[in-house]
Amino acid sequence: MSTFLLPAYAQENAGPAPTTPAAPVVPGLSAGEKQNAFAPATPETAPAVASPQQRQSVQHVEPDSAPASTATLAPPPVGPVPVPAPAEVAPKPAQTVAAPDTPSAISAAPHKDEASPTAPANGQSVATVVPTGQPAPGPATTPAIQPAAPAAPEVKPAAPAEVTVPVQTPAPAVAAAPNSAPMNLAARLADFVAKRGPDAQAISDFYNLRGGAPLWIDNGVLTPTAKALVERMSHADEDGLDASAFRVAGLDSLATSDADARADAEIGLTSAILTYVRQAAAGRVDTKEISRDIAKASNMPDPLAALASVAIASDPVAVLDGYNPSSPQYLALKQKLAEVRAASAAAAQSTLPMVPAGPTLKVGMTDTRVAVLRTRLGLIASDADNDLYDEAVQNAVRDFQAGSNLKASGTLSPATVVALNAALRQPRVDTESEIIANMERWRWLPHDMGLTNVFVNVPEYKVWFTKDGVLSYEARVVVGKANTPTPIFSDTMSFVVVNPSWNVPQSIIKKEYLPKLAQDPGYLERRGYEVTYVGGQMQVRQPPGERNALGFIKFMFPNNFSVYLHDTPQRNLFSRDERAFSHGCVRVDNPYKFAELVMGADNGWTEDRVRSLQGGEEQRIDLKEKIPVHIAYFTAYVDGDGQLQRLDDVYGYDRKVISALGLRG
Repeated sequence: MSTFLLPAYAQENAGPAPTTPAAPVVPGLSAGEKQNAFAPATPETAPAVASPQQRQSVQHVEPDSAPASTATLAPPPVGPVPVPAPAEVAPKPAQTVAAPDTPSAISAAPHKDEASPTAPANGQSVATVVPTGQPAPGPATTPAIQPAAPAAPEVKPAAPAEVTVPVQTPAPAVAAAPNSAPMNLAARLADFVAKRGPDAQAISDFYNLRGGAPLWIDNGVLTPTAKALVERMSHADEDGLDASAFRVAGLDSLATSDADARADAEIGLTSAILTYVRQAAAGRVDTKEISRDIAKASNMPDPLAALASVAIASDPVAVLDGYNPSSPQYLALKQKLAEVRAASAAAAQSTLPMVPAGPTLKVGMTDTRVAVLRTRLGLIASDADNDLYDEAVQNAVRDFQAGSNLKASGTLSPATVVALNAALRQPRVDTESEIIANMERWRWLPHDMGLTNVFVNVPEYKVWFTKDGVLSYEARVVVGKANTPTPIFSDTMSFVVVNPSWNVPQSIIKKEYLPKLAQDPGYLERRGYEVTYVGGQMQVRQPPGERNALGFIKFMFPNNFSVYLHDTPQRNLFSRDERAFSHGCVRVDNPYKFAELVMGADNGWTEDRVRSLQGGEEQRIDLKEKIPVHIAYFTAYVDGDGQLQRLDDVYGYDRKVISALGLRG
């Protein structure tokens, strides 16, 4: 089967590699690498002295010390990437003087927001270099500068005392800028941590590794990188997120705000970035609010590593965007969300009319309702033909009927009128909200689903097996009933059991068997069950055989829910359209073919060989290669023709997710 014909979410790893970017990488940093990445760096050579207004704290990462990748969530930096410095502009020719042998990168270079020394009245500005470990000089200790000094004195690498260098600059050298005072970052960070906000400690560590230097705000304005990140987060609704969750107070008034307000804005933007990463990567909903039978993957990276991935990237916006799922189906839903919103906006500007009830209309008939029908279907006619049910109207009605599962006769029947008017009413669930709910559930799956995997979509009652990126198997499945739902989670299949026995779960014994035994003490014995007691608790086992509830084979991926895929003696259930009949496990149609694929025909496990074991002793067979299993729940997907398909909400999860997200339902 071609990739084009697959359900869109089964195209995750099918066929050739998609044209979308590869799964991005989040760097994991050692302690030394973190300091190199975040701390303001010491220049390797002493450049010309800059005025206080020209000082930049420039950071860099050597190519051979790039952080190693430990996850696959955000786009990797490309090539040797400079770490974004507190200021995002290119350094001017004159820079801060620093002794080459200064051992501490954090303390060597003052940040632009630090207090500037007072400029001499003669128009010269003074740059002061203090070796590490010595206190910075106050204004009273600054040596006098001789106006006639012809050149700057040489800076000694190991100079034990401060060195002053006169620089000719136009007077006045220092203007009283509204934000020349240093940002009160350390004090505001302490207050932020004390309030125990989300990721507070990680944010504090981030700035400590930067030596307390800000990253997003420079001299009272946002850096270009910060502006780009703010702009990207303002469009978060395109990914089904809430853009208001990432708005930072005070960014529009930085030029006139005080030191505390600017520090709060700096911290707030860092917190907003981490919030975006968390929601984009792992979703917004606490799945425990939806069902105890849902376990989402741990997609959120270490907060400090997440900040590192943005801070050291050559394209921080691409890194931030890369925390969203990259599966083809997620991207298709994102595109469909944009289309639905555009259509809703257009519909809001033009209200379509309801078609009045009346007699059945065919080609050649004239009726005043035809004019309304033309407007409803977007047809244009001359005034003379506006009420005529002509071939153009017939063709448009036929197209509508075909898309609405009606007999495509082209005749305006009463059923067609009802369908036309129903299309204008509110759908069962708001389409936009339903798409967003399904995009949210894509964030619950592992971002790396594996080129070889088993994928079950519960509302569609189907399972797919993909091998090395190629779809190899598709089959119907029976899933759990509404009151015993199939859990939603990911795990790893590790072995297969042929001729399995069934140890009946205690939940089934208590809810089903004990009431039946109270009425019929021989109920279990007649059905071949073995009953024992351990510590006073009844244990029920069904031995292997044709009547065994698990059939002749089960596929094991040990998990906290105690569910698995298996055969079944009730094969008649696969012919039904709705197949929610189990106690939670997933029953697979054509299980021997499925066994051949997961066990490997190249390993000798052909369908015939597996079938030949039927009826023997219970036998466990370990898989040569473990296989990721994803049991998912999607009620909306985009098919190969680009059409949005919607499935029944078997367990009612859509409405719960929509409610948890605060969306219109």
